Amino acid sequence: MSLGNLLTLADFYHVSTDYLLCRTELRKHTNKSVSDLHLNDDAVQILTDEKYNPRLLSELLSHKNFHKFMTNLEIYIDGFNDKGIQIANAFLDVMRYKLNELSADSTDAFAKIFDTSHIETEQYYLNILLEDLKPIVSDLRNTHMKDSNTASDIDYQSMVKNIIDDFTSPTQIATEDTPEASNDAYINGLLLLFCKNLEMKITQLSVEEKQILKEIFSRSKPAKEHRKLRRRNPKL
Repeated sequence: MSLGNLLTLADFYHVSTDYLLCRTELRKHTNKSVSDLHLNDDAVQILTDEKYNPRLLSELLSHKNFHKFMTNLEIYIDGFNDKGIQIANAFLDVMRYKLNELSADSTDAFAKIFDTSHIETEQYYLNILLEDLKPIVSDLRNTHMKDSNTASDIDYQSMVKNIIDDFTSPTQIATEDTPEASNDAYINGLLLLFCKNLEMKITQLSVEEKQILKEIFSRSKPAKEHRKLRRRNPKL
């Protein structure tokens, strides 16, 4: 693409050429400086070092519910509503005192209500902030579920079932109930697990490779423990 065409596209979409060339994520605020963000040195250093996922951080800040979260966080941190909570608790204390004057004990229904209705400021706002964060986190997770760099949605139930099916298949069951046959079956099981963990089929291994792996597995601690248990209890 020629430089002229690139400039034409940038003017048409009202973006910078850097944005079209994927050199920046900014579409509008191309002339903003760091000082315009009113961040301290530590915050700028963290953003510059990219210690956190910049894309995820941008989506978090631009989420429609983030403003509500920050508003409630500011109210809690700066104590804007502390007096309101203190007044509410004082009202409950006075009402509880009046009940005491009327000889109400701890079993009285109204006394229980006043005793359990006290507002704990920290827990109260932690619950509010958690409710604010839930839809944000849920939306971000759902948005990125299909990303290539997101953990795949593995059907572990089917995976485990396949492993068990391999163990119990006729070709893996020993025909003789002897310690040697039992040990051989156990080693075959370790070989199957090895292949499953590497997401490969056992048929991809040659006879020589299988034999080498079996010899290695036979010297492993699980195999030795199995042989000990088999000697102690031949019915295993």
